[in-house]
Amino acid sequence: MLIEIIDVIISGMINGSVYSLMAVGLTLIYGVSRAFNFAYGSFYSMGGYVAFLIFGTAFLNNYLLVFCLTAPILFFAGYLVEKGLVAPLRKRDDWEVKVMMITLGLALFLDNSYQVIFGARMKSLPAILEGSLELGEFILSYQDMVIFMLSIGGILAFRWFLNNTRTGMSVRAVAQNPSGAQIVGIPKEFVFSATFAISTVMVGMGGILLAQKYFITPTGGWDILVKSWVITAFGGMGSIKGSLYAAFIVGMLEAFVGWHFGMNWTLIALFAVLLTTLAVRPQGLMGKWG
Repeated sequence: MLIEIIDVIISGMINGSVYSLMAVGLTLIYGVSRAFNFAYGSFYSMGGYVAFLIFGTAFLNNYLLVFCLTAPILFFAGYLVEKGLVAPLRKRDDWEVKVMMITLGLALFLDNSYQVIFGARMKSLPAILEGSLELGEFILSYQDMVIFMLSIGGILAFRWFLNNTRTGMSVRAVAQNPSGAQIVGIPKEFVFSATFAISTVMVGMGGILLAQKYFITPTGGWDILVKSWVITAFGGMGSIKGSLYAAFIVGMLEAFVGWHFGMNWTLIALFAVLLTTLAVRPQGLMGKWG
């Protein structure tokens, strides 16, 4: 019984670490532009499928190469989508609603494209590291350990980027006061595009990490979109720190509910906790009234 509980806790921590990487990207978009990206889950699937294609290429079966090649592809895809579809809408009234509608259409287009190109059958990626660590009855796979470390490393790298680079500080400035940032010469349009592209990379990297444990499917991104949205609202809309805490809470809750009641109950439990939290604290765990 104790070993099972420890396994559930570890599973929740690992999933929570990957969720934090992906939820922070969605929080970043909302914090900067106050718009919601419905295609976010489709970019999760894109990361998995791009990695799947790279692994199918001769001499490119190394995860270091996969990450190095996939990241710029995702960044470029996110940048093009923002420049081509989202940026023109910012000149119109109620552009936030229009962005939700056009990204919803983009999500449907991408998901159907995945099904046409890759088929409806599930795909998977090989383990990033084979083997496991055995301590008596307790077994921890090296794969899970690497996934956890890479996720935490991604969050730390993102934090360093926000605090120590000119672009990162520009992102923070635009998130705090878009008009003031523009007055002092910060290129607001570039920040919007860069933020969208960076968040695409973050969710795509999460897709690669989780594709080792689960499967890649054309519509699998919707589950990630819902979880990322729950984490973002739970932690506080626009609060990166709140999203980090909420991601681990959601990961642990999902693991325990799935272990005790079955996986069909996880989303029900997540929304129940979310609604209860918002009823008591409408701004979320660490959000602020705006």
